[in-house]
This record gives sequence, structure tokens and C-alpha cells, in this order.
Amino acid sequence: MRKPPQSKKLRKTTLKSKLSATQQQLSAVQGQLVAAKRSEDAIVLELSQIEAQLLSTRQKLAQTKARLSRTRGEQQKVAGLLTKSQKQLTDTQHSLAQRMASNYRQGPVRYASVLLGAHTMGELVSRAQLVRSIVKYESTLIAKIKAGREQVVKWKVLLDTKAQQIRQQELGLASQQETEAQLVQKRRGVLAEAQAARTEIEAEYAQLAADSQEIAKRLQALEGMPLPGAFAGKLIQPVVGRVVSSFGPRFHPILKIQRLHAGVDFGAGTGTPIVAAASGVVAFSGVMRGYGNVVVLDHGGGISTLYAHCSVLLAHEGESIEQGKVIARVGATGLATGPHLHFEVRRNGTPINPIGGGF
Repeated sequence: MRKPPQSKKLRKTTLKSKLSATQQQLSAVQGQLVAAKRSEDAIVLELSQIEAQLLSTRQKLAQTKARLSRTRGEQQKVAGLLTKSQKQLTDTQHSLAQRMASNYRQGPVRYASVLLGAHTMGELVSRAQLVRSIVKYESTLIAKIKAGREQVVKWKVLLDTKAQQIRQQELGLASQQETEAQLVQKRRGVLAEAQAARTEIEAEYAQLAADSQEIAKRLQALEGMPLPGAFAGKLIQPVVGRVVSSFGPRFHPILKIQRLHAGVDFGAGTGTPIVAAASGVVAFSGVMRGYGNVVVLDHGGGISTLYAHCSVLLAHEGESIEQGKVIARVGATGLATGPHLHFEVRRNGTPINPIGGGF
């Protein structure tokens, strides 16, 4: 049964109220988009700083490895010198030992014969000096070889200490490089999430802008439509199913901000009948980007209801609808991750909690 038609003026007032509400949402989403871009820019800056630090650490690690390689080469040279000096010392000591053994066997006779073989006093003095020079030379040679060997040993100790220190630096830089590389990967993941969130908000902004344009277009093309009288009574639940998402602010996990969920989501399978929550006139039946397939009923008195993400639309604009009549079927069109009904109640274009509407 049709209700008495309302004036074209009242219809325009209702649409203007919806347009105002949509523009308010558009402004709010625009603010979220600005915040999302700032967050993304901050993450990009932080990531670039970490990547620069990682590059610096890699360069330091390469330089440290080169220093360690050079020090290892010096260690090998010193080890060679140490082996050579040890051989010289061993050979000299062996030679001296043989000479001393020979002298011991011959006793003082040998040196005495050398001295007594002199024919003149001058020759005696010369031979005595020669014997002393030989003994002194051998002793000096051994002392010199020992001193050289001790210097090489000291040099080796210093190089071993230096190599150990450089190795510790290498291990520290390698650990730092690994930590920074992991941090870069984590921040890249956060950046990807922030970019996805920003893209989602941009899509929502575009959808709200399109919805706003659609309402404005309908206002311009309005020629008159029969509408119900003032709304009276209670709303019934529009679909069989439980509430899976309530009305009110929801915390965004990436942007760390609250966002209004303007309706209630009912979990239901694809094709489940959707009925009118109250009698009214179909103000809109079509596609809104974010909502997918949508039916909007005007119940008079500034009260309207919206049924979104439908798979099939069964109501037509301008049609009078009785409470409980099937107007659509559940789907997952628009921004929906699965089949459900997104149901909104608005008073003069402003979303109100549907749960408080009587069911």
C-alpha cells in the first residue's frame, strides 16, 4: 500500500542532508590520507637513514677485511724471518759447539802451538790478538743473531695482537651489518603496510568523492518521487545472521588512528534474503564503489536505511516497500573480504547506531 507522497522540496532536503554527511566523511578521510602520507614519508626517511648506515657498515667491514688480509700477509713474512733467524742461530751455535769440542780435545796445546809458533815478539802479539778476535767474533755473532731473533719474536707478538684486534673488529662489524640488514627488511615491511594503508584510504577517498558526485547528480536530476510520511515504529533485523562488526570507531592497526564504522555488519551466506527494516520508498538502487551494490530506503522524517555489498538488487528506485519485503540478497561486492550485509541507519544523513533502532 502506497503512502501519501511527500513534496519534491522535502526529497531535496533529504538528499542534501545525505550529501552533507558524505562530504563530512570525505573531509575526515582526507585528513586520514594526509596522516597516512606523513607516516609513510617518515618511514621512508627512517629507511633511507638505516640503508645509508648499512652501506657505511658494509664499507667499513670490507676495509677491515682488507686490513686483516694485509696483517695476515705480514704475519707470514715474520714467520718466515723467524724461521730463517732460528736456522742461522742453530747453525752458528752448532759451528761454535764443534769448534769448542775440537778445542777441548786438543786442549790448550793447540792455542799454545799457535802462540809458540811465532818467531818474533811482534808475531807473538799478532797471533794472540788473532786468537782473541776469533773468539770475540764468534761470541758477538751469536749475540747478534739472538738479538735479531728476539726482535722478530717481538714483531710477531705485535702482529698477532694486531690481527686479533682486527678480527674482533671484523666480527663486530659483521654482527652490526646483520642487525642493520634485518632492520632494513623489517622497515621495508612496515613501509609496504603503510603504502597499502595509504592506497586503501585513497581508494576510500575516491569512492566517497564518487558517491558525493552521485548524490549531487541525483539532486540535479530530481523531478519528484513519492515518499512515505514521517517515520514511526521500530526497525526489524534486515537479515538472518549474527552481528560480526558493530557500529562505532575501529582502531586502524597500521595508521594507529580511530575510524568510524558507520553501520553494523551481519554475517550471512551469499544469496541470503535481505528484507526492508521498515516501510519506505527506494531512494537509490545501484552501485556505489565502496559499498558495491546498494539499496537505500527513505522512511520519512529524515530516517533512511542502507543495505550494502549485495549480490542481487530486487528493489527499484521510486518503488514503495513494505517492512519485511525482500529487497536484495547478501553478497560481497565493493570493498568486502567476504559475503555479509553492511547495514546503516541515518538520521538527516548522519549515521546512528542501528542496534538502537528497535531490533
